[in-house]
Amino acid sequence: MNEHKYLNTLANVHQVRINLKETQDRYNKMAAELQAKLNEKQAKCYEIEQQFKELKRSVASNAVFSRTGKKIPKKTLDEWEESESLKDQEVQQYRLQNISLRNRLANKEKILKKKEQLADGLHLIDFEQLKIENQTLNEKIEERNEELHKLRKKITTTVVILSHTREKLQFVQEKNNTDRQQLLQIIEQLNNEKNEQSRLKKNREKLQKLNQRLKQQTGIVNKKELKEDYDRRDKEKLELLDKIKQLQNKHANLTRIINQASDIQMKNKMGA
Repeated sequence: MNEHKYLNTLANVHQVRINLKETQDRYNKMAAELQAKLNEKQAKCYEIEQQFKELKRSVASNAVFSRTGKKIPKKTLDEWEESESLKDQEVQQYRLQNISLRNRLANKEKILKKKEQLADGLHLIDFEQLKIENQTLNEKIEERNEELHKLRKKITTTVVILSHTREKLQFVQEKNNTDRQQLLQIIEQLNNEKNEQSRLKKNREKLQKLNQRLKQQTGIVNKKELKEDYDRRDKEKLELLDKIKQLQNKHANLTRIINQASDIQMKNKMGA
């Protein structure tokens, strides 16, 4: 059974090869005949073209200008023939291009016709399915447009908030700079007051030591000059004590102002 099938297949292959050879020979013969006809027509066209050129050259050679009565120069005729030859070549290229475009147009029309036939063959259910898909896509597009609109509004709001925040930050920075300058001035004033207080304390200590030393050096208590000097120094001592008390009060006020300035600066930092 297998051998019989193999022999039949082999016979079919042989027959196909014979048919292919006959077809190739037939088409080769047809191609040769067409090529011969083409060569004959091209030769005839070339001959007619040359005769036509000779006729034109003969007519042009015998032609004369109406004003001068002179014949057309050979150089001018050659230039005209060359220009005409270029134009003929250009026309031939355009013809080939036109043929190519016409073939492409025919192919496109065939494809379009097939598509139209396919569209005509669609069933109603396919059309309804396409409508449903189109509606779904339109709804998705609408959702995306709404999301895009919300995103644009959010971006606008964020930009406005950012602008206000920048303005507020700039104002707070300027205020912090002003407070910092005031704080530096207060600290400088406080340091000066501390130095003055220290100097007065040293003077008081010197006077106390001097008074103690004088008391130890002399036992004359009832002497008028000594009494006056003692009273005067005691008065100076009281004045110095009052001045020290005033400076202490001033120091306390300055310390309170510094603490308030520090609190303000801390609040500004927390607000920024």
